[in-house]
Amino acid sequence: MEAYSALYRQSREARGIERRARLAPAEFFERYYFQNRPVVIEGLLADWPALRRWSPGFFTDRFGDARVEVMAGRDAEPQPDLHAERLRTSLSMREYVARLQLARETNDIYMVARNSLLKREAFRPLLEDIRPPQGFVRPDIHVPDSVHLWFGPAGTWAALHHDHLSVLFCQVLGRKRFRLVPSFELLRAYNHQGLYSAVDPRTPEPTRFPEFERATVLDFVVGPGDALLIPVGWWHAVQALDVSISVTFVSFDLPERNTYWRDCWIGPDPDGEGAAMRKVETP
Repeated sequence: MEAYSALYRQSREARGIERRARLAPAEFFERYYFQNRPVVIEGLLADWPALRRWSPGFFTDRFGDARVEVMAGRDAEPQPDLHAERLRTSLSMREYVARLQLARETNDIYMVARNSLLKREAFRPLLEDIRPPQGFVRPDIHVPDSVHLWFGPAGTWAALHHDHLSVLFCQVLGRKRFRLVPSFELLRAYNHQGLYSAVDPRTPEPTRFPEFERATVLDFVVGPGDALLIPVGWWHAVQALDVSISVTFVSFDLPERNTYWRDCWIGPDPDGEGAAMRKVETP
């Protein structure tokens, strides 16, 4: 891993995230997905009706009375995702939108993938506003857990962590700032609990985490219409700069739809049409 890090630091890739426009699926898989390299694909979502329609007002007008589940009280936990069951809260979409608009900038309330909004029958029409990028992900997005939605205020924060599989992250509304650390710099990420790092990259505390000072951190912003490949194992922290709506895909258009870190994943298995479950073993 040290040799990989040394080679990476000498490369052009370490100077900043690679951005591509009109990237063909074949090159996407050969150059990035199979090589475990991140890339921002600019304008990949240009044909999505969601880009023109989705806003806090749209969600209030269309789904205002429908009940939604969100994570609330996140500010009380340094790593709220580890306490998801306790933080689950139900309220109407109208109430949720009012709270996130009133808060202006906060991490205390957030609708995340675990809230499974798109599995609710009342919200299934939202899938009509999404166009799965042809050749990149499987076209049948009505399969449960093949696509997830994130909707929150400016200021939401996902602490430094890595996922169990690769993710195509698609930004619909607002901007999100990413900090990515390569998967092969695991020893510099100070894996603390489960998939999470002990380091806050906003204030990294070099006396406590001296090795993190040597980590390569790609710091960049993803805006509306863009998609980001987060390769399996890559550490990332995410901060919403505006009211933000994001969509994530995990079923890639391949015979094996994803590749798992330690052959495990939280939730339904994309290779099993959403039916099989894999048990997670975390350190």
